[in-house]
Amino acid sequence: MIKVGTLCYVVDTCLASPLTQRAVGKIVEVASAPYEAPDASYLPGTYYDVLFEGWIFFCRSDKLRPISDPDADIEHWEDEFIGSGANS
Repeated sequence: MIKVGTLCYVVDTCLASPLTQRAVGKIVEVASAPYEAPDASYLPGTYYDVLFEGWIFFCRSDKLRPISDPDADIEHWEDEFIGSGANS
């Protein structure tokens, strides 16, 4: 878990909306406790609200690299294809 107030780098591979894109490749501050994807339109995973230049954005935990708390536990997600596997 990443603590509120932790400074993190947003990885360059983060896909973001045009407004949110301004935080990609930059340092942000975690502003919330972790939460699950808000609904089915989001990729599954753990999300955090982050502060950047007075704006609050949400970011999936695997796109954040803690700087001020390097021992923070970050969940690494592997995307899976729905319907793949033995049960499809």
